Amino acid sequence: MPENNEKRKVRRRSLLYDFEVIEKSSGYSVGRIINISLEGLMLISTERQMNDTISELSIKLPEKIFGKDTIDCKAKCMWCKKGENTEFFEAGFHLFELPADDIKTIVGLITKYRLLD
Repeated sequence: MPENNEKRKVRRRSLLYDFEVIEKSSGYSVGRIINISLEGLMLISTERQMNDTISELSIKLPEKIFGKDTIDCKAKCMWCKKGENTEFFEAGFHLFELPADDIKTIVGLITKYRLLD
């Protein structure tokens, strides 16, 4: 569950903006990123995400980072729950099979757009 941060090896970083995440095969918006690391992300969505589902996602960037305007990745939904006092859902995804250039782009995204904490 998301409350147990002790299982995470890498700290997720909250971002200044809520970047849109698209499911590549359908082109539909899955939701918006709340936080991200090289191993996973948490998003907020109007739709419940199905646990253990593997998706090909595309994260839309506000500008080119290292020549890329999207980050494409495979992700497995690890959990999903209804947000407190809201009609939205929160979902945690594990990222895997990231190409080296997308790893570099995620690092650039975190470096440029993370909230200072």
